[in-house]
Amino acid sequence: SAPLFVVVPVTPQLTLDLGTAYARSHVTQTTFGKNSTSDIAGLTDTQVRANYVLGNDFIVITAGVNLPTGQARVTTDQVQAAELIGSDFLAFPISSMGTGFGGTGGIAVARSVGDWNLGAGVSMRRTEHYDPFDLGGTALRYQPGNEYRVRVGADRPVGTGRVTLGFTYSTFGDDELAGSIYNTGNRYITQLAFTDDVGTGRLGVAAWNLLRTAGTLADSTFLGHEDISNAALSYGITVGQTLIEPSFEARTWVQQGASTSFLTTIGVRSQLVVGGFMVMPGVGYSVGRVAAQDLRGVNSTATLTG
Repeated sequence: SAPLFVVVPVTPQLTLDLGTAYARSHVTQTTFGKNSTSDIAGLTDTQVRANYVLGNDFIVITAGVNLPTGQARVTTDQVQAAELIGSDFLAFPISSMGTGFGGTGGIAVARSVGDWNLGAGVSMRRTEHYDPFDLGGTALRYQPGNEYRVRVGADRPVGTGRVTLGFTYSTFGDDELAGSIYNTGNRYITQLAFTDDVGTGRLGVAAWNLLRTAGTLADSTFLGHEDISNAALSYGITVGQTLIEPSFEARTWVQQGASTSFLTTIGVRSQLVVGGFMVMPGVGYSVGRVAAQDLRGVNSTATLTG
């Protein structure tokens, strides 16, 4: 994926931003010794957002629209490539090539209480119907349910660093696909981050957990709950004006009725100034196992590297 964002400060209180991306997904699958491929590529939807600040970051009002410039409808041979980029466990930078026209509105409040900064926000998103699948020339109409989100957070200085806590609750209205009504459950996201100088470098610790409650699929079958946990450790050292930061990350994915998936990533990133631009290159290698089923339908795991 290659994202592109433009931020326009209109006034000290009002900021506009516009963003899109070019993304490509390629999948190769081997079944009974035969390879099949699935590809999808192109520009994604475009998001336009406005933020208006009242006071010294006391109240922030946000309004945005999603312009359906991306590929919202996929053919049969593109389904796998389009589905896999939406995985919460793999956490690709682009999770959808395109949806329908939509709008988001929200308001957030932040206050200082002693050494702590406390904040809370609420938002709502609505997306118009679109046709995500073209199966044999027949388009299937999809109407996503409205999303309502509540988020609270707190942070405070610790030594030369900071500790940050966050919690997000999202609830969704029922989805409708070609007349079938279903709901994939609510989401609870917990976040923790800590940074401080240790020795000659800067230590960073971060963790998050995503819990999705049980729901139903489009064919009315039961969809069990799932839980994804992630922890990351980094240590940055500055050499001259260049930051070098190795990192280690571990992730697990527990699904009801499936084997446990896990993923470990070792990486390093840098931060340097090149020709007046801030450049942050990074590289990482991941290894793990992801839930799968063998040819007999027995729960198993498959090797995952990248």
